[in-house]
Amino acid sequence: MKDFRCFHFVAAFAITAIYDVILRKFSERKFKIFGIENINWVVALRPYFEKHTILAAALIAGIVGAVAYFAIVLTMPDSCKKNMPCYIVWVAVISALIGIPMRFSGLFPHLKKFYYDPLPFTTVFSDALSGVVVGGTMLALQKLQKLQK
Repeated sequence: MKDFRCFHFVAAFAITAIYDVILRKFSERKFKIFGIENINWVVALRPYFEKHTILAAALIAGIVGAVAYFAIVLTMPDSCKKNMPCYIVWVAVISALIGIPMRFSGLFPHLKKFYYDPLPFTTVFSDALSGVVVGGTMLALQKLQKLQK
C-alpha cells in the first residue's frame, strides 16, 4: 500500500508540474484555445512566470501539488473515496484551502504579488479548479492503467 501512495504522490507532483508548464504557455499566449489565455487569473500569472524559469515554476507547482495530494489523502473521509461527487468536492475544497498558507506564509512572494493580491476571490476558485484538474487527470490515468491490465 505504501508504494501505491508513493506512486500517487510522485504522480501528483509530475502532473501538477506539467500543467504548470502548460499554464505558463497559456499565460504567454503561446497556447490559445477556448479563450483560456484570456481568463483573468491566467493573464495575472504572466509576470509571475517572468520571474521564474520554466523549471523553477514547475518545481514550485509540483511541490505544492504533492503537498495538496498529501493533505487530501490524510483528510478525505471514507465516504468520499468511492463517491465521485464527494471526491471532487473534497479535492476542490482542500485545493482551495492550500492557497491560504500560500498567500500568507511569505514563501511565495511573487505568487502573492501577481496572483493572490490582485485577485483575492478569484484565486480561491482557480486553486480549487487546479486541484480538480490534477485529481481528474490522476483518476483518468488510473482508469487507463486498469484497462491495460
